[in-house]
Amino acid sequence: MKTERISVNLIEENEYNPNEMDENHYLKLVQNIKKKGFRKPLEVRKNGERYTIVDGAHRFRACKELGYTEVDCIVDEIDVTEAMVDTLNANIHGSHNPYKEALMFKQIHDRYTLQDIEKLTVFNQGELKDKLDLLGLPANVQKQIEDMQEKEQREAPIVLTFIVKETDKQVIMDALDLFEESDKNKALLSMCKSVLEKQVKSDGTE
Repeated sequence: MKTERISVNLIEENEYNPNEMDENHYLKLVQNIKKKGFRKPLEVRKNGERYTIVDGAHRFRACKELGYTEVDCIVDEIDVTEAMVDTLNANIHGSHNPYKEALMFKQIHDRYTLQDIEKLTVFNQGELKDKLDLLGLPANVQKQIEDMQEKEQREAPIVLTFIVKETDKQVIMDALDLFEESDKNKALLSMCKSVLEKQVKSDGTE
């Protein structure tokens, strides 16, 4: 397939992609592209004078954050329903928004039978029916499911890396030991909160 170099100003994300990436994995993606360069082209489709992403939304965001003005793209001559099928197949891993995923399946099902979708994707008919059934749940239940997933993503652990001299390492460890926390992660959080609280009190007395 032919690869084209396209301005980031002409590319937009689709509205139906259910794939989500937590902050930790996204930061790793940014760092990887920063170190090794943008190696895997985006998959896009022509949409008037612009291009809509089929696969590679997070890589696109990372490139824009890193200051890329153009990115390599593979332009597929497909319509939006075919693009949805490709998006599903390209994002079988990772975290998905279940409601957005169900809406996408419904739109695909408007054209294709469940049997056809099973052939076009990695999902069997039982899985497809379960996902479509989500849309039949009361609105408050759908909202609860979305809220639960958002909560899980907010509380997912991330990795923060600090570079210090070997001679300063013990100073940090000694400071953390001042807090009544056996877990160094919690001790670091307590130390940061303590500093912020002191700063707020200091600002209030000025």
